Amino acid sequence: MKRAIGILTVLLLVCSVATVFAAGKQEAKPAPAAAPTTVRFVWFTDGPDKPAIEGLVAKFNQGNPDIKVEFSIVPFAELNQLLTTQAAAGQAPDMARVTEPYRFFQYLLDIRPHLKNANFPKEFMDEPMKLVTGANGEIYGIPHDLTMNGPFVNVSLFKKAGVALPASDKVTWEEWMKLAKEVKEKTGVPFAATADRSGHRLDGFLQSYGGGFFTEDGKGLRISSPETRKGLEDFVRYHKEGIMPLDIWAGGTGYVGANQQFVNGLLVFYISGNWQVAQFHETIKDKFEWKAVPNAFIKQWGGMPGGKFLVAFKGKAPAQVVRLMEYLGSADSMTEYASKAMFLPTRKDLLQKGVQYPVRNEDMNTFIKGLANLPKSAFVDNYHLRFGPVANEVRDRITQAITGEISVDKAIELAETKARELMK
Repeated sequence: MKRAIGILTVLLLVCSVATVFAAGKQEAKPAPAAAPTTVRFVWFTDGPDKPAIEGLVAKFNQGNPDIKVEFSIVPFAELNQLLTTQAAAGQAPDMARVTEPYRFFQYLLDIRPHLKNANFPKEFMDEPMKLVTGANGEIYGIPHDLTMNGPFVNVSLFKKAGVALPASDKVTWEEWMKLAKEVKEKTGVPFAATADRSGHRLDGFLQSYGGGFFTEDGKGLRISSPETRKGLEDFVRYHKEGIMPLDIWAGGTGYVGANQQFVNGLLVFYISGNWQVAQFHETIKDKFEWKAVPNAFIKQWGGMPGGKFLVAFKGKAPAQVVRLMEYLGSADSMTEYASKAMFLPTRKDLLQKGVQYPVRNEDMNTFIKGLANLPKSAFVDNYHLRFGPVANEVRDRITQAITGEISVDKAIELAETKARELMK
């Protein structure tokens, strides 16, 4: 009996000790996981880019549980004022999509110390990278997507007219105008060729002559240079000869597009840009055959770039912000983004090998090849601080020459005089 009581006592003691250890284990709970670092990312949308960027942000959040990207979209018209106000108050987002990085340089983060890949900035086109590079070599962001001016042709009209498209990529504007005029006359369509009423489109036309608006250093003007003058004279002459209709350039003020004339099959040759490709795919469908062709080549390739940049603002989580930027700027992410949004990439490797697009792949890669051929002067003009007002002035004065109100010489004189004032 005593032995049984002893065994029972031992068992009770063992159970008590086990209970104590179990209780101790329950009390020693693991420390709670650190809350993810929040990264605020502000975006403005052109439309087709929205699902593309949202998908990439979702993937990043999933693959980086220590970071939570708060993604928000603001209207483009409010973007610059919003960012400037927030940055001045010390409340800027961590990263933003912008068109004019220089506006925010004093508030931006030099990403170099936080890069995992030190060569990351060198993987992008050199000229656009200058727009996010500070005076002392600071790198504030990356060019994320580009646009480019370029022509479209109605292939069905060429076939109907029995006129062959040029076999070479190097075709002058004069050659295109003659071909477009011939096709118009043989098919009876009302319009041979035109360009959007835009100083940007006009500058792209002038680039092939070696012309443009600004000197290489951006400090002077070359609106009256022999190259620019020749291009402007030809542009006005094409209107005077009836190759380019007055409907677009003389028929309105401000920007006027000719996309509807092209969509309706009334226009043979149309100078616009890659942003039209997705729209044409949806609206033209199988009504007629069309394609993008390279810009004209005279002294150099024509065309003008445009684009958007990702910039990082100074904040509390620089390493996390730069990790997001490196992710969005990687070859895989940019390929996915460009193909879904129907945009052009900014990475050198993608410009070299191209991007596979879900629709109109050949047309989009025509523009990608064109980006690689753009002269430096096109980037100098497009990224100049005064490009917008100067381009509008040249556009409006040349319109006066087209309508016969003033001569080309007078238009150039007036445009350059006003441009000098705008440069002050």
